[in-house]
Amino acid sequence: MSSLKNANIHFNQQGTPVATDFDDIYFSNEGGLAETEYVFLLQNGLPARWQQTNAAFFHIIETGFGTGANFLLSWQRFRQSRQQWPEVTCRKLYFSSFEKYPLSLSDLTTALQAHPELSELCRQLLAQYPPAIAGCHRLTFDNGDIILDLWLGDVNELMPQLPASNQADAFFLDGFAPGKNPDMWQPTLFEQMARLSHNGTTVATFTCAGLVKRGLQQSGFTIKKIKGFGRKREMLTATLSPDADPIAPVRVSGNTGTAERVCIIGGGIASVCLALQLTEKGIAVELICADSEIAQGASHNLQGAVYPNLHPTPTLASLLHCQAFYFARHFYQQLSAQGVSFAMQWCGVLHLATNPGLAQRQQKIAARANWPAELVYPVTAEQATQLAGVSLCHSGIFLPQAGWLSPKQFCQAALALLEQSDLFQVQFNSKVSAIIPTSDDTAGHVASVQEQQTPVRWQIKFDTKTPSAVYSRVVLANGADITRFAVSQHLAVNRVRGQVSHVMSSGMSALNTVLCHKGYITPALAGNHAVGATFDRQADTAFISSADDDENLALVNSQLQQPAWFSDAVVTGSRAAFRATVPDHLPLLGGVANRPGLYAFGGLGARGILLAPLLAETLACQIAGQPMAMTSDYLAAIDPERLNRVAAKT
Repeated sequence: MSSLKNANIHFNQQGTPVATDFDDIYFSNEGGLAETEYVFLLQNGLPARWQQTNAAFFHIIETGFGTGANFLLSWQRFRQSRQQWPEVTCRKLYFSSFEKYPLSLSDLTTALQAHPELSELCRQLLAQYPPAIAGCHRLTFDNGDIILDLWLGDVNELMPQLPASNQADAFFLDGFAPGKNPDMWQPTLFEQMARLSHNGTTVATFTCAGLVKRGLQQSGFTIKKIKGFGRKREMLTATLSPDADPIAPVRVSGNTGTAERVCIIGGGIASVCLALQLTEKGIAVELICADSEIAQGASHNLQGAVYPNLHPTPTLASLLHCQAFYFARHFYQQLSAQGVSFAMQWCGVLHLATNPGLAQRQQKIAARANWPAELVYPVTAEQATQLAGVSLCHSGIFLPQAGWLSPKQFCQAALALLEQSDLFQVQFNSKVSAIIPTSDDTAGHVASVQEQQTPVRWQIKFDTKTPSAVYSRVVLANGADITRFAVSQHLAVNRVRGQVSHVMSSGMSALNTVLCHKGYITPALAGNHAVGATFDRQADTAFISSADDDENLALVNSQLQQPAWFSDAVVTGSRAAFRATVPDHLPLLGGVANRPGLYAFGGLGARGILLAPLLAETLACQIAGQPMAMTSDYLAAIDPERLNRVAAKT
């Protein structure tokens, strides 16, 4: 997988940004927003369609994000529409935009100064704008009413990977003119537009080039020429089916509605994040927790580092980590801004080259320069010392936007927020003993295609006298216990016990970044640092061991060469729990094979804080029938059944 480069731009005498490599402007010198209003909004029937549609959300797909002007104006008009007609059915705007050469944050900041009337929205966009890392970056605004999926990469490579559920209601067919940028305007583009359309999907584009007209017509669109904007004589509009009602889309999959609750089995950060994402989408949730309170398993830790695991050359796993990292960072920050109180600090993560293997890997990361400096850059031992606030003798790499978070505090605060919603219920001290399908689909039965389309209801039985309950959708998000049921025991999940030591040290009081080596050390929270963690693949109980505390302290001393600032470290407490790991180190997310309505969400290992928000959002969208911020390749790579399919073939 290749890395991306920022756009090479300059500004003309009118202050309009110009793509130097394509010799084309990003928006009209005569008024960029007026052009967007006329070409893309008006000719796609917006905002009227938002007021009239019976769908819960509206999805726009755009080719060519550029300066984001089309998105920003759509956001403003959707917000105004919601304010003027608060009772309409359509309450969310999804805006998916592709960009192969994203502007740098600096250039985008300059370019957006041309739109002072959108200054508030521009500031919010700039605050979340990602660096040039390939893949989909989901940005949310207005408490989840506005969702921008910024797909960075070649549209003709990415669009075929969009799931079928990501159907568009309208296309903004933008980008540089076909004569300037022929690589984008390929037959594949129009074929994929048709695949991602329903009856009534509309298209608007500034160009009337012959290849565009032919491409749309050959893909099943009916085109129409109309007056262009400003000095442009003509532009095109198109509809997939002119006889269809454009305000009543037929989607591949629909919202589950609120009549049936989704049952989530678990009690950690994955469960809580999923409950937040489902209720935000209007779906009722019942959380079933075996413990007496939330976050008693791996999510009980004092602190956990939040950073992506990077490879010298971008891989699917490292790109997934990057997408999850930026989504998680904004997710936690937005909840905190809403008054959800939990400890976190985006102080940076310093990964030290404490052995030859780490040193070689970090040297390759620096030499190949596949990752933007906003995300990671190399540091000398002297620079590492300045960043950390304590003396260090190793070079390393620094991730300035990373940090740490208290998963226990987050889960507790998020639960308090959830309990304010009528869509949420929780049962504690409820250990599930069995999950049984109420149809003919049994654990050993392979359902036919027709059976898989038929709703299956799941009976949940408990160890206690708690009456059993029946649900149409059940999510297994119970960490290392995910395989304890007959319907899920085949999943490739391992249980690994780990122990984190809580340490007090006056010498460490100056530490102001997370330190990673073969283990990790966090800055202090309430006077304690988290030092960890051990890996025990043989244990069958999550016991506390003084020997493990000794091992954690010894690892710091061996890796960091007996640092003086660690010499007074005293263990004040410990926490042991099981992590759920998967052999290929990727998580499990999606439906359990041949068991409609049963989902697995686990295998997060030691990366629950990082992965849970994005994976929860993805599964919530899958359940709700809303656009997902993942390609089909990514969904296949984290499919719960992937390793079993490989094993079956061999």
